[in-house]
Amino acid sequence: MKNEIGHIMRKYNVLEYKGPGDELSIDTLYKTLGYACLYKGYGKMTNEIPAEELTVSLFREAYPKELFLELKRKGYTLEEKYPGIYYVGGNILFPVQIVVSSRLNRTMHSSLRILSANADIEDIRKFLEQTENMKTPRERNNIDAVLQASVSANYEIYQKVRRANGMCEALRELMKDEIEQDVARGEMRGRVEGIVDTCCDLGLPEDAILERLQKKLNISLQTAQEYLKTFGKQIVKN
Repeated sequence: MKNEIGHIMRKYNVLEYKGPGDELSIDTLYKTLGYACLYKGYGKMTNEIPAEELTVSLFREAYPKELFLELKRKGYTLEEKYPGIYYVGGNILFPVQIVVSSRLNRTMHSSLRILSANADIEDIRKFLEQTENMKTPRERNNIDAVLQASVSANYEIYQKVRRANGMCEALRELMKDEIEQDVARGEMRGRVEGIVDTCCDLGLPEDAILERLQKKLNISLQTAQEYLKTFGKQIVKN
């Protein structure tokens, strides 16, 4: 496989992905090795899933310092085979790699780097550039899954990205509701400011402005007050 993370992988591969706030400890490693052992044992025939065809991969954003110290204390070796990708050597059941997503190559692994609670805007742009020409249903589903997870944890950053020129179709579609809300909000702001500006030119008091907003926009008094406070108060003061 061209992807560095895939170089260790064989026919059967067990993956454990930890969220940004989740711990990656020695117990996590043993638990994941246990999953691999169980998976091997579920074969319908003896040795249907050969141990030499099984690998284990653990993913985490932050560098797992305590885990690495514990592995070294237990006599295992650690080799940073590629940036952010560590192979565990020694007397271990299966080939194991530990992937530290924050240390991965930005160009090659933007999809993992943006799965963070503090995604970097350059990683987001790189991911969007790399996926813009991926059009098959499977590719689009995978892209949407990554974006949904990343956007939910980094909403403000994505708001900045989506307002930039050249936003990719995947992000535009994903944030369609937000875009439509912004458009509607902009249109309403223009109408409110127009009504308030006219009323101020006529020297009308605030009560009269609220009455005019209710009538022109077909809204309640409470909504008119909110609109005036949000969009028109500065005009009234001036």
